[in-house]
This record gives sequence, structure tokens and C-alpha cells, in this order.
Amino acid sequence: MTQNRNDHLEPVEGVFSIYNYQFEYYYKIRKILFDGLTEHPEIRFQVLPSFTPEAVLDIEFDKRNKKYYMVYHICEGMIWYNEQWENTKVEKFKTGIDKESVDLIKSLFDTAVMQVKFSEKGTHGLDGTDYYFSVNKYGLESGTVWSPSAGTRMNKLVNLGYKLIELAKSEKEIVKIDEELQKEMEELIDELK
Repeated sequence: MTQNRNDHLEPVEGVFSIYNYQFEYYYKIRKILFDGLTEHPEIRFQVLPSFTPEAVLDIEFDKRNKKYYMVYHICEGMIWYNEQWENTKVEKFKTGIDKESVDLIKSLFDTAVMQVKFSEKGTHGLDGTDYYFSVNKYGLESGTVWSPSAGTRMNKLVNLGYKLIELAKSEKEIVKIDEELQKEMEELIDELK
């Protein structure tokens, strides 16, 4: 299988380099979707689609009880193009996750984020989904990809993000990554290096 030249995460735009409409939208995302989330997650996977509700998955460490949690928020309606955005309801899930699984996920996200570089050509479009991957090192370091093509490394990364969301929604007391998912993650880590 051949890899696309732009098969990597791209840098996330800063507050001073985005358009006003983006700034207003991101403000709404933080106010509604991020409500109740820590400002310092260990890992974050954010999904901003064009035509379906926005979502975010955080893995956070609770210092008081020394445990890790998967916290998933998904809007019940879209924030984008919503004149009543302040009334958007958010469905919330929270489940424990073992440290070994967190370390593996963090290794995957860290490896992907460390490959961030500007693309040779534009990769964003109007219809599709923006995916953001963040890992906490000395503050959040992030990369983004827009609707990656099937079979690419970024598509595999996005699919793994969705599998993590399913684990967060599982309502288990504590989640542990199984051997099959662990193998998928380890293989993608090797591909990304």
C-alpha cells in the first residue's frame, strides 16, 4: 500500500491566525462541549464534523484518588450553525481506565503528534470532519487532520480514536485495552515512526 505524502497530522492553528467565525465557534465548543472537563487532560481526541454533533474524548488523571478516567462528551445537537447554541445539551460518559492502557494510548498519540508538519498542499475542505489529537507533555501538544483517505495512517488513527470512544461509552467500571486493539495500536505506532 502506498502512503499519501500528506499522511500526517498538521499543526493546529493559533487563536491569532484564525478567522473570527472560527474563533466564535471554538469559543462555543469550549463553553458547551468542554464543560466539566479538565483543562489538562492526559489525552484528547476531538471530533468536529460538518453535519453531525461535535464530540470530545478526554483521558484524565484524578490526583485525589490516583485513577485515570475516560470522559466522553457528545452534543445532542450541533453547535455549528445553531442560533440557540447556548441550549445545546451534552451527553456525558465517564469510565475508569487502567494505567497500562493509558500509557499505550499516550504513546500512540505522542508518536502521531511528534510527526506534525505543514502540508505541501491544502488539505481542508468544506464538508467533512476535523479531527484533533492532543497529548499532555508540558501542556497540550496537538495535531489535526481533515477527513483522511481510507487506508492511510491518519485514517487508522481516526478509527482507533472511534474505538476509544466506544470503550468510553461501555459503562464498564474500568476499561482495559484488549490484545487485538493493543496490536492495532502498536502496529500504527511502528508505521508512524
